[in-house]
This record gives sequence, C-alpha cells and structure tokens, in this order.
Amino acid sequence: MSKLDFLRQEIESFPETQNLQVADADVITVVQYIDLKKAFDPNDPNQKFEPVLVLEPFVRIEYKVSEAFKTNEAELDKKKKLDTTYHNDYLMHAKLADFRLFNDERKEALVAANAFVDQIQPNQFIRGLYLYGKYRTGKTYLLSAIANAMVEKNISVVFAYFPDLVRNFKNSFNDHSLEPKVKQLKTCGLLILDDVGGEYMTAWFRDEIFGPILQYRLTVGLPILISSNYKMTELHAVLAEAKDGIDEVKAMRIITRIRELTKEIKLSEKRYDAI
Repeated sequence: MSKLDFLRQEIESFPETQNLQVADADVITVVQYIDLKKAFDPNDPNQKFEPVLVLEPFVRIEYKVSEAFKTNEAELDKKKKLDTTYHNDYLMHAKLADFRLFNDERKEALVAANAFVDQIQPNQFIRGLYLYGKYRTGKTYLLSAIANAMVEKNISVVFAYFPDLVRNFKNSFNDHSLEPKVKQLKTCGLLILDDVGGEYMTAWFRDEIFGPILQYRLTVGLPILISSNYKMTELHAVLAEAKDGIDEVKAMRIITRIRELTKEIKLSEKRYDAI
C-alpha cells in the first residue's frame, strides 16, 4: 500500500471526511485537519480555537472560536457582575425554579421573588424584599437565586453576609479602603444584605455606614434585598441597643428607610432540617 493510499484510508475512516472527494493535492491538508480535529475537545473551554475544513474555493484549514470557550467567557463576564467578596456561603447554582414549595409562605415568597426579578430594570427603582425568619428556612437560597437571575439580566450585584461585611469594614481603617467599599455598596445595581442584625453592629457602623448606604439607595432609586432573623419591629429594638447605648431615633431612621426600600416577607414556618 502506498503512502497516498494509507492517507486516503485515514480520510475514509473519519466520519466527517469519509464521503469527501479529495484530490491528490489536497490529501495532506485533509489529513492534517483530521489530526487537529481529533486533538480538539469541544467541551474544553481552554481550547479557544476549533479547526474547520473549508473546501471552497480551495481546500484549506481555518479556525473559529470554540463554543465552549465562548460559553465560558460569557459565564466569566456574568460572574464579574456578581461580587460575593463578603459572602462565603453564596449558592452559585441556586435557581428560583428549584426553590422548594412545601408551605404557603414559601409560595408567597417565591411569587414575590419572581415578581421582583421580572420587574427590575437597570436605572429603574423597584421595592426589594425583606425576608425574615429563623435559620435554615431558605432565605439565603432565595437571595442567591435572585442574584443569579440578576446577573442574567446584566445587572451588577453585591451579595454580602452582613456580619462579615461589618467586620471587613471595621478593618478597612488600616488599609484606607473604606470609602471605595462604601461607594460600591451605594451604587451597585442591586445590593443584597444577608443576615442583618444588631448584635454585631456598633453605633458607628449603624450611623456612618449602614444608614448612609440605605439613604443613598433610596434617594437615587436603587433596589436592595435584605434577610434577617428579626422582623422589622424586632430589628428596630436590636438596632437601638448598640454598644454605645440606646438610640431610638437613629434606629427608627434605619427601619424607616428599610420599610421604604423593601417589602416584608415571612419565611419562618418550617426549616429544611425539619422536612
């Protein structure tokens, strides 16, 4: 068997080229293409270019950006829209469609979440949600699912676990990063604050950080989502008892802003571990 015959066998055994009529002068090119194609993994996003056999006006090998690479780049672009620096327990695969509906209040919460996602638009204010209830009732999952849906709509999101946010901001005095961090929370497309409470909040954070962020977002019409173990009336009492003493007026200002920015939703009837 001649070398040319051997190469033609390669061409005839490869599904994509087995029915091609290949001139002798093009055999080497087609075989090179087959070798490149065999080495190409269509599911590997690290392989940016996929070889393509072009037959007209002459046989040649060209390259196109692979679908896996494009999909991965799109996912990375989406992730850039979602900042979870302050939240280690964000659920990246959470979806509203997967939120478990085993009681009426969860159904109502899902309806409210879907309505928020459907109605929100860049640069257009809509009241957010204030989810309250005990631990493991699905608050973080629902917020994560909303965050993922927002990224799909190309809206920038900061998702923060509130205790970690407070600790991080306290440490920001040392590296002079406080102002840009506050600005980010004020101006992002959607701010999500998970597990808001007063037991880890000083009067300084309440009055100089939390309050101004809420006021700014209310003034310019930027939405916010909040979860807490406390309903709003309970949160007011907790916020008023900062370490520096009771301050009912300042705490009420915070609660008033939260009421204007969000709709209160109960999630407390049944925990996941009780199912």
